[in-house]
Amino acid sequence: MTDSIPTRALDEIYSPHTLPGEQARWRSVVEHFTHIFHHQPQFVARAPGRLNLIGEHIDYVGYNVMPMAIEKDILMATSFEPASTPRLRCELHNAITHFAHSTFECDMTDPHSIELVHFGSKRWANYFKVVLLGLQSVLPPEVRQNAHGTIKVLVDGTVPPESSLSSSAAMTTCSSIVILTALKALHVVPRKVIADVACHSERLVGVHSGGMDQAVSVFGQRDKALFVSFAPTLHVSPIELPLGHQYVFLVTNTMIKSDKKATAPERYNLRVVETRLAAAVLKRVLQTKSDIPIQFRDTLRSVSDTFWAGHTGEWDKIVHEFDDVRHACNDLGLDAGHLQAMLNIVEHHIPRRGLSRQEVEDLVGLHGDEFDHHFLKDFHVHASEFFLHARAFHVYSEALRVLQFHAVLQRAHADHAHGPPHFDPHRVARRLGAIMNASHESLCSDYDCSSPELNLVVHIARQHGSLGSRLTGAGWGGCAIHLVHRDQVSTLMDLFKELYYSIKFGYMTEHMLNDAMFVTCPGEGACVSFL
Repeated sequence: MTDSIPTRALDEIYSPHTLPGEQARWRSVVEHFTHIFHHQPQFVARAPGRLNLIGEHIDYVGYNVMPMAIEKDILMATSFEPASTPRLRCELHNAITHFAHSTFECDMTDPHSIELVHFGSKRWANYFKVVLLGLQSVLPPEVRQNAHGTIKVLVDGTVPPESSLSSSAAMTTCSSIVILTALKALHVVPRKVIADVACHSERLVGVHSGGMDQAVSVFGQRDKALFVSFAPTLHVSPIELPLGHQYVFLVTNTMIKSDKKATAPERYNLRVVETRLAAAVLKRVLQTKSDIPIQFRDTLRSVSDTFWAGHTGEWDKIVHEFDDVRHACNDLGLDAGHLQAMLNIVEHHIPRRGLSRQEVEDLVGLHGDEFDHHFLKDFHVHASEFFLHARAFHVYSEALRVLQFHAVLQRAHADHAHGPPHFDPHRVARRLGAIMNASHESLCSDYDCSSPELNLVVHIARQHGSLGSRLTGAGWGGCAIHLVHRDQVSTLMDLFKELYYSIKFGYMTEHMLNDAMFVTCPGEGACVSFL
């Protein structure tokens, strides 16, 4: 992987199909910037949204995922004017008019000089502000001390907000590139660090992001999915999708907004807490620590990794006794065997039903203030019951599905090298689709993060030819992804219009429908273009 954010021309970013429209859009963004600020931008920073193929809600416990960048993106046309005054002034405008323009000043040597706005139409500027905060710890002192002048930015996005396509990660990633480029420090900060800063910055906005969204926005490659691992360090392995030209990914936006921040106490952050509680129960049951890998301490992954690291001598006996563990091990390797064994442990040691706080306190062995300090000090959550079995079962089974998905792709590449009849793209698509379907069922029943609208579009797609359909992203609204034969795309779009959009929303313009349904391919990652 190249170490720094690359410079790209438009024909290196977009596919031939989308390039003409994007060229017109970029011209419009430059003209809009010039109209607002009365001079042309010096550069345009770009960061894409992402589509997760498999591996939902497991990045924040440290397990591997497989997303891809998409061509929909955030653009920030930017100029920087140096000044002698010891402050950095930021003037932010958004092409979407209900996001009010925001102007503020800060001192890059003083984190207390940056104030977040928690209400109103200027709240969106927090995504830029938290990156300013995050970069203070990674920029060299001489860069921070000389960060004097005015950054002027116009934001334009085609990633629908709150759609589970990671518009927020694209915002923090793009903001990082803007600030680093303006301060002539883009070459100073490696891409891994930019992804990490963008991830931690989003947490300052109030959502416990796991790191997948920012990693794929930074490292995306055209025509390739990304196999992303987080331990022992962030590692991104591009892998082609051997589906030929017959199969594509169709995205449907339910138009039900998935606002992770607003609903975090009852949804996203609650799930993080439930997985940590489940890890604490297993840690106590197995009488083990949970400190491997160190950056994911006290998570379901760390309980598993630490336990198996200390019980290598017992593994042969376990493999001999349990057929499902042996099959997983033989098919996919040792990691898969460990995951299957953890599923069996969850099944035997964590009650399936919802648990009261008192019951959970008894299971983890901590009560009252000690319980609050250990599990709730970082997250404000609302819950009358905690579903630890279901959450843990999803995490371990979804991590196993990622390994299955990756194995199908690897075997398909090996078969492709031998040519027909060894390679059959239809068989590959069916296998990938079955894994996607199983993922959605787990997200719906075990992680409880689907919605009636997501379930409906998934049902429509499966009934009319989709080989695999699942929610993508955090869920509770947003988008679903469907693996379909190219010849079925037009028919499926008509059916979605008839059976979902027309019934749910009534009349929609062609432009609205094109935004709600689109075919996508793996896109290029974050970059900067100088004008």
